[in-house]
Amino acid sequence: MKSLYTAATGMAAQQLRIENISNNLANVSTPGFKKSREQFEDLLYQNMPTGAPGEGRTRASTLQSGSGVRVGAITKDFTSGDVIATNGDYDLAITGRGFFVVEMPDGTETFTRNGQFGVNADGELVTQAGHLVSPGIQIPRDARTIRFAEDGTILGLYDGESAPVTLGQLRVVDFMNPAGLRALGGNLYGASMESGQPVELASEDGFRVQQGFLEASNVDVAEELVNMIVSQRAFEMTSKAVEASDQMLQTVNGLKR
Repeated sequence: MKSLYTAATGMAAQQLRIENISNNLANVSTPGFKKSREQFEDLLYQNMPTGAPGEGRTRASTLQSGSGVRVGAITKDFTSGDVIATNGDYDLAITGRGFFVVEMPDGTETFTRNGQFGVNADGELVTQAGHLVSPGIQIPRDARTIRFAEDGTILGLYDGESAPVTLGQLRVVDFMNPAGLRALGGNLYGASMESGQPVELASEDGFRVQQGFLEASNVDVAEELVNMIVSQRAFEMTSKAVEASDQMLQTVNGLKR
């Protein structure tokens, strides 16, 4: 029976939704994490044969039978998360649009909203995974304090000097369609055809870099729990449709006795 296969598509779609909700909840404490949302779409429709309408008349609608549902896309929601104070010298948060640029070992550029940075043994500004923060900022060992201005300028203050010295400029970029970025894991994203190419932002573009703060995950736990309950109930109801179709098949098979 077609209903068995139709119901099976619903169960598979709800299972994928539960998996996505689980990933969102698992990353509720991940700095800079952006939740994902599922987009469902119905499948192919089959036109059913009907009697011809009377002469000179047309039907208000046609008789069609659907084939179920599938998850058409899972997209990232890049709404900003809460900004939490950490007082860390190398903890940075972007308020507004924008991404930090991270250089991978093979030279490719990736992008992140997680500003949980540090300094490696060579004095370079790096991520927690050890990847360089573009454009390769060198932090002097003898600098007394390091300050990050809101436009991304890095300033160092030395003993015996009253004015800070400019050490470099953080790159902050944006995309025409951030939802099209590819999630690479490790709080990193890669550009794609859907996202477009990165565009360098300037201070007048509205972003601000906040030192001593981190952007929290934008996952709403209450919302995810409600979605989980709804998805679980939908899975159960679809499984009931499978059971009903099975009972109907048993009845039909019993007619030959």
